[in-house]
Amino acid sequence: MKAVIYARYSSDNQREESIEGQLRECTAYCKKNDITILRTYIDRAMSAKTDHRPDFQQMIKDSAKGLFDVIIVWKLDRFARNRYDSAHYKAQLRKYGVKVLSATENISEGPEGIILESMLEGMAEYYSAELSEKVIRGHTENALKCKYNGGTPTFGFAIDKDKYYQIDPHTAPVVLEMFIRYDKGETMKNIRDWLNGAGVTTVRGKKIDLNFVAAILHNRKCIGEYSYRHIVTPGGIPAIVPQDLFDRVQQRLETNRKAPARHKAEDDYLLTTKLFCGTCGAMMVGESGTSASKGRKYHYYRCVNTKKHKTCTAKHKSVRKLPLENAVVNATMAKVMDDNFVEYIADAVMDLQGKESSQLPALRKQLEETERGITNMLNAIQMGIINQSTKQRLDELEERKKDIELHIIQEEIKKPLLSWEDVTFWICRFRKLDVSRLDERRRLIDSFVNSVTIFDDHILITFNYKEGETRLDFSDIESSDLKSVGGPYGVS
Repeated sequence: MKAVIYARYSSDNQREESIEGQLRECTAYCKKNDITILRTYIDRAMSAKTDHRPDFQQMIKDSAKGLFDVIIVWKLDRFARNRYDSAHYKAQLRKYGVKVLSATENISEGPEGIILESMLEGMAEYYSAELSEKVIRGHTENALKCKYNGGTPTFGFAIDKDKYYQIDPHTAPVVLEMFIRYDKGETMKNIRDWLNGAGVTTVRGKKIDLNFVAAILHNRKCIGEYSYRHIVTPGGIPAIVPQDLFDRVQQRLETNRKAPARHKAEDDYLLTTKLFCGTCGAMMVGESGTSASKGRKYHYYRCVNTKKHKTCTAKHKSVRKLPLENAVVNATMAKVMDDNFVEYIADAVMDLQGKESSQLPALRKQLEETERGITNMLNAIQMGIINQSTKQRLDELEERKKDIELHIIQEEIKKPLLSWEDVTFWICRFRKLDVSRLDERRRLIDSFVNSVTIFDDHILITFNYKEGETRLDFSDIESSDLKSVGGPYGVS
């Protein structure tokens, strides 16, 4: 019998068996029952109340390959603490002939075993729900009294022995100074540098970063507002910052919210590492410059050989950033919108997925040679050629055969199992991208574009599939916008 082990460690109860302890007991169970272990699936700090567990989902997918017969868990509550999820996934596993076995709970195969298993799963779900309810009830009682509910204390506050918030005399003045500096016009970067220069660290002793500064400037605890879930109590804790100062800072944060994003979008070059000069073959890199007459800032890509060695003879030594990027995004979206392209990629993935691992042919050849050796040894025994060496050699070959078969199964189990529908669904999701957003533009380019080459009169976009190329003339690039590909665009 072939098996995989599933182990999970929950972050909500630190007294549970460790992952290593679960694996040890599951391995001992398999050894005792002559079960071969193919691999282990482990989810650390994951609750079983949800099925959003990466290794758990991968294990369910792998069960469809028919490579293992059972899943071994330390206890059934490692598999699921929700009886509906448990029933759903066990039914799915049964379709592939896979059972879930507990290494520590002795459950028989008959009707009594079904009742016992249901009871254990029900008790696990009850325990989980009761624990969650108790935690929330306790936290709610604390919140009604404006008490500390655990976690990392907020910078600027101290927690007294009765779990109440008090102003920290060492860090609260730093918080107030941060608000005063930002209100007077300093940037978050300036405040960060000031804090690091003064040797200030976070509550956990880490170096101050921009996220820390932003979190403090937005935190309403600074004006004495206590909140937990739906409970909000103004004045529930001591205030560090006056209300009028806090309001002015919030207004300035809102005013400045979009400005940094626009600056980043301008300066973040989308085609870095993918853009090449068609004349000399060198990489083209992002640059910016300011017009002397109008003081306007320009962004463009430039061939590195025109900067360092001045050896490039290309007509277009530099290309404006935004029209070029828009043209590439436009061309890529046009591909994604093409049903023929989607089907081609899906077929290619299916073909690639169907190809075997490079190690499998060698393993199968070794298996064939080993089986031939076993057959020869058996023929020799039938002819009366038998001695201690013959028996030892036969045992060695049988053991080698078993080992090779195990390696073959382990190699096969590594392969992902994607359906044609999975691939088409993944590609079609790109049709809904908002390409006015830098992160979504980058995701589109990184997924489909291999390289972009600039020639004297055109560019060549090479996509991440065989014979996938699109040619665009420079006249098309300069007039390129994103209105033709659908969606909420309007990049300028």
